[in-house]
Amino acid sequence: MASYNLYNMKLLKYIILLLIILNLPSKALVTMGESIGSLLSYITILLLTLYYFFSKKTTPNWSLIIIALTYFIIGSFQYHGPSKVFIFETIKYFIFIICGYELVKKVSNVELFYFFLIGSITIGFDALFNPTRFGRYAGFYLNPNVAGFMCIYGYSLVYSIKNTTIKLSGQFIFTLMGLLTFSRTFIVIWVVLNLISLKISVKNLRILGIVFLIFSTLIVIDEIVGLNNPRFEQLKSIVNNEKVSTEEVNQDSRAETWALFYDDILAAPIFGNGYGTFSGKLGSLGAHNTYLMIIGEAGIIPLTLFIGYIGYILYWSISFFKRAPNLIMQTIALVMFLLANHNFFIFYFVSFAAMWIQYQIYEHKKIQEINEKQLEYDKF
Repeated sequence: MASYNLYNMKLLKYIILLLIILNLPSKALVTMGESIGSLLSYITILLLTLYYFFSKKTTPNWSLIIIALTYFIIGSFQYHGPSKVFIFETIKYFIFIICGYELVKKVSNVELFYFFLIGSITIGFDALFNPTRFGRYAGFYLNPNVAGFMCIYGYSLVYSIKNTTIKLSGQFIFTLMGLLTFSRTFIVIWVVLNLISLKISVKNLRILGIVFLIFSTLIVIDEIVGLNNPRFEQLKSIVNNEKVSTEEVNQDSRAETWALFYDDILAAPIFGNGYGTFSGKLGSLGAHNTYLMIIGEAGIIPLTLFIGYIGYILYWSISFFKRAPNLIMQTIALVMFLLANHNFFIFYFVSFAAMWIQYQIYEHKKIQEINEKQLEYDKF
């Protein structure tokens, strides 16, 4: 009976991971209609609640609970949208971070690696079977920049994998799929992570060989479906030592978008401008920056708490670099992605990614404390 229950919990865990990490509710919303998308969203929350109910309860994620409380409560003061929408989104998010944190504790690095790998592969299918004139692909993630985050976070996880074949395959797939998003954020973070990887081992220079293979694969895909992307054309021009024009590549600068919100932030720095005003929920332009979104909608208090949270995982992931180098890489991927996206409280897979890092740090701190106590004991 115990093994049967264990199997059921594992199956339930995998179903929930598919729904969250593959972004199935949002994908269904766009491709199958609002009724199916909403149904899958509520099924995700329901299954998380069931998982929490049947699992052993441990310490809640007080950090995110407090951050979310201040953000949603203060943001509600000046909210002018439909009350029903705000209430549902708030309740769903709290259920997610309370129940989802118990799920996070049961997800290994290998399991997370494979789910992110599956998600990234949908980008390749998107490019092959649904070519667009825009030349940027997102798979199940709908937005190329979001898809780029999934790829770079998965790429970070590669450095927790021991099997060399799986590791190299992961590097190839995540990089290729990430490049198909043609996300500038992905490329910048990818370069940073590979520079960090040299600190682990000079052998990681072999990524240069993988890059050559990836570029050849991109050319083949371009020949088959026609990527029609100015950034790819720029890349080919650089390789061919041709004159490069940066006009199209520099369009839609994030810095220009952020600048549109500075006056509103300065006008209400304490309590913000209200929930939804910086995240595009009320028909306005989104800030494309989680940090600006938080202070813009709910003021300085939740932003300070959130920066403290990010600072915490950043500090400890650096501290545990030798033991788990993937953690600092995942943290960098998260921190830099949040500079270009404002949906931390809506995209559950982003919050899930943050909570996974947080719990891994907690586990490594426990191991460290045990080792320190053992050293003290050995002295006597």
